[in-house]
Amino acid sequence: MDLRIGPWNRVRALTAAAGWIVLILLLAILLLSVAFAPGSNLVVRLTLAGFCILAVARPADSLLVTTALLGFGVILSHLAHDPALRVTEVLVVASLGGACARAFVRDPRLRRAITDQISAPVALFALLVVVSTIVWLRVYQVHSGEGWEYVQALLHFATVGYFVEAREVVSAATILEGLALYVVVAAFCRADDEFFERGLRMLAVGGAGLATTSLIRLWEIVLRNPHIVQELRATNLGLRISPQIADYIAAGSYFSLCWLVALGVAIASTRRRAAWVAAGAPLIAGLYLTGSRSVIAAAVGGLIVLVLSVFARQRAAAVRGIGAFAVITLIVMVISFPRMIGHDVAGETARASLWMRAELLRVGTHVIGTRPLFGVGVDRFYLVAANVTSPLLESQWQSRRNPHNDLLRFAGELGLLGLSLFLWILIRAGVRLRRALQATGDPLLAGVAAGLIAFLITSMVSNPLMLREVSYAFWIALGLAAGRSAAFQRSARPSQEAKPAPFVPRTRFARFRFTAALLAGGLVVAFIPYRVRQELTTVDPARVSYGLSDWEREADGTRYRWSGPEATVFVTGRARRVEIPVSGTLPSGVPQHVQVRLDGRLVNDIAVGPAWQPLAVVLPARDRAKSRRIDLTVSPTWVRADAMIGSEDGSVVGVKVGELNVIR
Repeated sequence: MDLRIGPWNRVRALTAAAGWIVLILLLAILLLSVAFAPGSNLVVRLTLAGFCILAVARPADSLLVTTALLGFGVILSHLAHDPALRVTEVLVVASLGGACARAFVRDPRLRRAITDQISAPVALFALLVVVSTIVWLRVYQVHSGEGWEYVQALLHFATVGYFVEAREVVSAATILEGLALYVVVAAFCRADDEFFERGLRMLAVGGAGLATTSLIRLWEIVLRNPHIVQELRATNLGLRISPQIADYIAAGSYFSLCWLVALGVAIASTRRRAAWVAAGAPLIAGLYLTGSRSVIAAAVGGLIVLVLSVFARQRAAAVRGIGAFAVITLIVMVISFPRMIGHDVAGETARASLWMRAELLRVGTHVIGTRPLFGVGVDRFYLVAANVTSPLLESQWQSRRNPHNDLLRFAGELGLLGLSLFLWILIRAGVRLRRALQATGDPLLAGVAAGLIAFLITSMVSNPLMLREVSYAFWIALGLAAGRSAAFQRSARPSQEAKPAPFVPRTRFARFRFTAALLAGGLVVAFIPYRVRQELTTVDPARVSYGLSDWEREADGTRYRWSGPEATVFVTGRARRVEIPVSGTLPSGVPQHVQVRLDGRLVNDIAVGPAWQPLAVVLPARDRAKSRRIDLTVSPTWVRADAMIGSEDGSVVGVKVGELNVIR
């Protein structure tokens, strides 16, 4: 026995066990927050308890259910009478928690499969996201001037409001949850030979069901107004329908992915081929109704991959018929696009869209230049981009300036290091996927590969990975592809069946790679204090706010933001007086009460009606280096879905808040 390996293996086993326990406890705490959330009810608690039992007893089945329900979060939250609850994220966290608990306690094979999928790029990318979140939480804590109270607020958020509130960590959590889905799904594919095909079917069925809601919405509005299609075509947006996913291109990314997956399942099936082709019909309609040229172009790109991977090899007339049907469908969509949607395919509006994205690319390079290595922070691209003046963007874009390119987003928010790690994950999975396709020509694998290509094409002109449900779908599909490819490679080399690896890598290259990953992770962590100091010297506290929407404009040009039940703004310590324009929003016109707290102390309580009125706050002199915090508490509030017929927006609305007038 090598005495050097024995102790290290014991240390490794203890460290791994501690990691599993911490992860399971963290996920359990987050899930328990659903039961203690303000809007929670008996239906929510019982349903969550039942799903958690399923997730622990049959984690693969719970993950399949989650895959099918990815796009139905808004509908499910209304059925549960809790519109603010992010149901899709609850299902994802419960499925991940169940898989981790099962793997750690009862299933060594699943535990080994999950551990094997945690590669260097995945671990480093997750670490980079966590570190970025830690840096900015520390910055926000300093600017809030609350110290320990800020930490208490975060703990309250994690234990009570995680799934119903929108705080700084939510966007980072979406990325981490996506990475976890990728790892766990790939592990299930390796541990269970049937999981891959079942996962693809649930992904396609769920997408088809969601796309059907677009057709239902179109039918509803046509029944109300038979001329609505012509009227919508004449507007700047054209005919665009996506009732469950707010971003049209992101919705199209999801539908394209699911449609190409459905085609792969149809090719692989013999008895139910017609049924799977029919299941693709609402997906085709759904992606068409998004009214996006880039979505149709992405579907064409994905179909080319499918044709080259499968149809060129298949001789059966039925299979080639599916390919011909798909090609003809896309040709019809392209030809009919200007007449039905109201936008040209390659004319003036298309050129304007390209010019806008080129301008965003220029703005994005400026954002990257401010923090090239580690980025400006998750979900902070638009804050830095707002400082870059651009006549074109100023004239045509007053809302939040997202990069409209996921690669640009990762480069801006997580730096060139984050972009490199994301591309490393994609390339690593893509190489294995390509080898498996070349060796087998598996139509199921070709379908998910084509869907991923279509998704990535749309991610070059939009940000589908910023939307929680669509991001989950991408990472699940990538996990299915990676797991299936690894399974093919393992079956091709049965004599090299994986065994638990020793702590010390056996090859020189493996030792170098292991050491390099540890060194890179250590450097990322070691730079935390430097990054905090760097950000504290440059961040303008007046640009930090909580509980407020993006900027909008009224008809007269007045800029404002919607508040929730609580909102927070910060002003410079040099200010002596602040005037905050506020306006009531209750549909009934009844006044709303707004309580004002300065640095935690109640200083005012006023009634606000529909007309704009200034809310003045006098700031006593104190240390100018520290920012001042102003909290607004609004009552009563209202929910958009309850007040607007046909609306499915579950957001809670307070008052309108205009631009602050700070007097120094």
